[in-house]
Amino acid sequence: MKVVGVHSRVNLEICKGCRTCEMVCPVYAIMVTKEKGKPRVDIDLKKCVGCWNCEQRCPEHAIQMIPCEPYTLKTDVSSFDYKVIEDLCRKARFHPKQVVCYCSASRAEELAAAILAGAQTPDAVVLATGIGAGCGIECNQPIQRFLEAAGFRPERRKESFQWYGRTTTVWEVSPEVQSKHRVFRFVEDRQLMDRIVDAPLKP
Repeated sequence: MKVVGVHSRVNLEICKGCRTCEMVCPVYAIMVTKEKGKPRVDIDLKKCVGCWNCEQRCPEHAIQMIPCEPYTLKTDVSSFDYKVIEDLCRKARFHPKQVVCYCSASRAEELAAAILAGAQTPDAVVLATGIGAGCGIECNQPIQRFLEAAGFRPERRKESFQWYGRTTTVWEVSPEVQSKHRVFRFVEDRQLMDRIVDAPLKP
């Protein structure tokens, strides 16, 4: 879960309408258009997750994060059969208690619960849990892996920089690559990850 305490605000006196903010928003909360040659920026504050991505990447420094009434993004894990949650986590090759988002300290079990609750795209997962509402980098791959394990393959929106594909995992490195790059410990890494993923739940 994540407590959102800030929202973005654009200074239109500085903004040049480059759309960088729109392209980096993980939940598509920003839309940039032009009226009479001047930029117009609409921010859906019901979607804004206070991730700071737009503020950090604006080349004109036209965005400021301002305090808002705090609210929480979360999915209640206890609303679902935990065995179903556990099965989805292990299918995605995560232990249910494994941290998948360091910014929100969210665990795999909540990501699984969000998908079971109906989240079928990365932005829906972010809004349901807060996972991905921080740096937007480290947790992108876990989100992709969970959606794939649940049978969803969302398409990337053309107007977004959000990456809707995932990189190869340690379980998918081909024998050819393993033999060519023996300096890397692919086998040992996989064995270690298998022990983590398959570890029993503590009572």
